[in-house]
Amino acid sequence: MPRTTAAIASIAVLALTVAGCGSSKPLTAAQFRTKANAVCASYTPRLAALNPPTGTPRDQVDVAIGKVADLIAHEVLDIRALKPPASMSSDVTAMLAGMASGAATLREQRSAVLTSGVNEFAAADAKATALGLTKCVF
Repeated sequence: MPRTTAAIASIAVLALTVAGCGSSKPLTAAQFRTKANAVCASYTPRLAALNPPTGTPRDQVDVAIGKVADLIAHEVLDIRALKPPASMSSDVTAMLAGMASGAATLREQRSAVLTSGVNEFAAADAKATALGLTKCVF
């Protein structure tokens, strides 16, 4: 019987330890910058690989733009998973909202966005630059 009690106690301690893993403290500003820049840098080659060459048929460009929008949406989720310090939180939220909005516009307008002359990511880029997230600028 003592082994059963010890096993139950061990399971209870393990459960409390695992439950505590989700409630991590916010990162410092430097840690957040480093981690967010690493996330963005990991997406750069994947996004660049989707850039269709000049002369690509419009339907293929539309498909590529849809894939770009999907990658950006995943990038937003990856950055959102980081816990910025309170001092950066509202600016990070605004940057991510700008990125998500830009991705949604890409998804909706596809190749038409290329001729609009509007940078759908301008607001997100400004926030990223102000936050020191140099790898997160489009």
